Amino acid sequence: MINNLSREQLSAVLDAMPFEMMVVDENDCVQFGNKLETRMFRFQGEKVAGRDVRLCHPENVLPKVEKILSDFKSGKADEAEFWIPSLAPKLLNRFIALRNKEGKYLGILEYLLDFTAIEKIAEDKKDAPKR
Repeated sequence: MINNLSREQLSAVLDAMPFEMMVVDENDCVQFGNKLETRMFRFQGEKVAGRDVRLCHPENVLPKVEKILSDFKSGKADEAEFWIPSLAPKLLNRFIALRNKEGKYLGILEYLLDFTAIEKIAEDKKDAPKR
């Protein structure tokens, strides 16, 4: 439910999320990206909106991205993910198909989640005295 939330407020909410995300439409064009000023993956100063999603990924993962796009559009899958080991100890790139109530493909929500902080919390909890 969204009740009179301004564009500025919604943008602030999405930037406050603890992950980077992009919304890609049914034509494979990025329509939204949060944390544009601090993203792990920068777009050489270009705006992310309107770009083909393939241009937002390194060449070595393009076969995975193509398969995800194909599987989502065909209805074969609704979720996909892979780890990106070179940027952080554990960086997860996750894709979720966006569909309307009738199941029509509308695009993708893609997000990057850095597990470094989560692992630190788990380690701290493991080392904490038991109550």
